[in-house]
Amino acid sequence: MDFYLTQEQQLIQQIARDFGKEQLEPHAVETDRKSRYPAAAIKAMAELDFLGLFYPVEYGGAGADFISYILMLEEISRSCASTAAIVATHCSLAAYPIYKWGSEAQKEKYLPAICTGEKLGGFALAEPGAAPASGPDKVVAILDGNHYVLNGKKYFVYNGGVADVYIVFALTQKDSATDLEGLSAFIVDASTPGLCAGRHIPKMGLCGLPTTEMIFENAHVPRENLLGTENQGYEILIETQACAGVSAAAQAVGISQTALDASVRYAKERVQFGSPIANLQAIQWMLAGMAGNVHMARVVTYQAAYLIMQGKSFTVAAAIARMLTAKAGVGVCNTAVQIHGGYGYGREMILERLLRDVKGTMLFESISEYPQQIIAEKLLR
Repeated sequence: MDFYLTQEQQLIQQIARDFGKEQLEPHAVETDRKSRYPAAAIKAMAELDFLGLFYPVEYGGAGADFISYILMLEEISRSCASTAAIVATHCSLAAYPIYKWGSEAQKEKYLPAICTGEKLGGFALAEPGAAPASGPDKVVAILDGNHYVLNGKKYFVYNGGVADVYIVFALTQKDSATDLEGLSAFIVDASTPGLCAGRHIPKMGLCGLPTTEMIFENAHVPRENLLGTENQGYEILIETQACAGVSAAAQAVGISQTALDASVRYAKERVQFGSPIANLQAIQWMLAGMAGNVHMARVVTYQAAYLIMQGKSFTVAAAIARMLTAKAGVGVCNTAVQIHGGYGYGREMILERLLRDVKGTMLFESISEYPQQIIAEKLLR
C-alpha cells in the first residue's frame, strides 16, 4: 500500500475540509441539539459530487477512488459527524448494494438519481428488540404475482423519513435452517403504498442523522426490485456492512482528530499556577497517547479502504478497522474531556458532543462486537 496521497486525493481532502469549516461547523451545535436534518448541507455536498464520489461516471458518480471517499468522510466528520453519517448511509449502505448486486436495469434506474443527490438513500435492517428476521415484528416478504408483499416493522432506520429510496432486508423463506439464510434484500421506494415512517428515535449522539421506525402494512414492492436473488440477503448484508464499517471507521478518525486538535490548543492556552498545562508531563502523556491512537486508527482505516479500491477481499480488514477505531475514538474523546476538566464536561464546548458522536460509530449499522466475531471466525476457520 502506498501511504502517499495522490494530488486528486489531496484536493478532495482539502475541499472537504474547507467545506466542513465553512458550511458545517457554524451549524453543528444546532444540528446536534435540535436533531435537525441538515438539508442545505446535503444539497451542497451533492453539488460537490460528494454523494456519488467513488461511483462510476456512467452511473452519475464522480469516478473518484474509495480512498478519496474515506478522506472526504473523515474531513466532514471533523466538523459535523451527523452530516457524515447521513452521507455514509447514503453512499455505503444504500448505493453500494445496488452497485454491487443490482441488475443493469436497477443500476440505470436508481444509481444516477442517488449518486447526483436527486434522491437520498436510506437503510432498514434492524427490527424492534431483535436482529433482522428474528423478532415478533420481523418483516416478511411474500411473493404474490409480480410483487412481494411486505409486512412488519423496522427499527433504527437510517435516513428514515427523509430518504427517497431504502435498502430493506426481509424474510422470504420461513423454512430455512436459520432466519438469516432466508433473508433477502429489496430496493424500496419511499412512496410505496403501505410503507410509512414511524416515530423518530432520539439518540445519544449523531443526533442529526434521521433515525426512525418503518412500518410495512401490505406494502407491494415490484418483483424486479429484489436485489440479487431470493435468500441472498445475508451475503449482501455482510459485504455492505463491511463497506459501511470502513465508513464508520473514517468517521471515528475524523471525530478523534478534532478532539486531539482541541486538546492541544487548550493545553497551550490553559494556565494553572503561572504555566500552561501543556508543560505538565501528565498532560503531555495524555496528548501523546491520543496522537498515537489517532494515527493507528487512520492507518487501519486507509488500509481497508485501499483493499476496497483494489477490488480485493476486505471484510476482515474492515472489521479490524471498525473494531480498533471505535474503541480508540472513545478513548481519545474521553481523554479530551478529561484534559478540558469541567469545561469539557459542559455543553458550551464541543468535547461532550464529540464523545457522544464517536460512541455512535461503535453502533453504526451493527454493534462493535460484531466485527470481533468476523475476525475470530477468520482466525478459527
